Amino acid sequence: MNIQLLTPKFLRNDIITRSNQNGVNANTASYPNLRPLEKDTVSFGAKTRFILDSADEMQSIAKTKILGQWDNNGVSFQDIRDIAQSFEQPLGKFIRELKAAMKDLIATDAKPNNPIMPGVRGIKGRVKKPASIAEKANSRKLFTIEEIEKMGDVGGARIVMRSATQDDIALVFEALGSMVKKGAKIKEVENYRLNPKDSYVSQKTLEDFETLCQKHGQYPEVKNKPLPNSYTAIHVTVELSDGKLIELQIMGRDMEQVKEVEDFFYKWRCGEGNKKFDSKYKPIQAVFERFMPTLDDFQKETLTRYIKDSYEHALAMPATSAKRRPNYEKDYFLPFPYSLPQELSYVNLHRMMEECNVATKKK
Repeated sequence: MNIQLLTPKFLRNDIITRSNQNGVNANTASYPNLRPLEKDTVSFGAKTRFILDSADEMQSIAKTKILGQWDNNGVSFQDIRDIAQSFEQPLGKFIRELKAAMKDLIATDAKPNNPIMPGVRGIKGRVKKPASIAEKANSRKLFTIEEIEKMGDVGGARIVMRSATQDDIALVFEALGSMVKKGAKIKEVENYRLNPKDSYVSQKTLEDFETLCQKHGQYPEVKNKPLPNSYTAIHVTVELSDGKLIELQIMGRDMEQVKEVEDFFYKWRCGEGNKKFDSKYKPIQAVFERFMPTLDDFQKETLTRYIKDSYEHALAMPATSAKRRPNYEKDYFLPFPYSLPQELSYVNLHRMMEECNVATKKK
């Protein structure tokens, strides 16, 4: 006798209706095992300013070898720290240029309906911590300073949209085009979406932007990348004036909130816990170490479906006032299935994340 495990679907009725309108049968959609992105995405849970690792973290990572290459002729941990610090100034310069180019799109008290969130909520950046850089260099078998500097997301920036319609994103690409005209170099554009209809950016906008880049002697690789977990965002690789590469992400604020929590599950999936959480999130790591290994196959499939539906729900959320204080449980996160440990719920993990962030700022 064949027994089939049936996991519940968590999308609300409005999301299911929207999926059907877009040509997707919400009742028959398959849910393959989630796989990590081909490369890490930028996490902005920490402060924008570069923060040195704790003494314990530095001591631990200093004993690590990047695939046996950390010797007298290899890259030292001090080199990694120097790489991180070398990104601070050029990244800061890029953020200032980005804000200047997007100034007419950023929400203000006078123009609250502009599409980009106001202040640091709308445009921000961060440099990876040295321990995270070393970990990623190890996983990618990068042995030289030059290779590590070219990883692509040692420095990262993000544009968070209050309203993320395709027309709004077209305005953002128009502003990026003005930066290209002034000398900004675009190396790659990756459009992560489930299908063309559920995309932040239209194909015409991508083609127009590619044409503009080509007119200025640039030939970026522009790719549409459907992901089974429904993560939706645009990643733009930018080459800075000193040759360093950074990753610029563009997404809606609802997507950002879901992604910040799902990043913990992403890190866990990368080798069943071998990819370490940021040291300030040790309480969250402890929750994952306690509960994730206990999940049975049904629970794993349930979690997979929940993650996918959470991203689709975030994409479908309508724009709201930039001033409105959100209720995370009602506004951003779908109800967490009772068949899973509630300690792993998005609401609980978000609360713990905020507590860890506050505790770090007080130190």
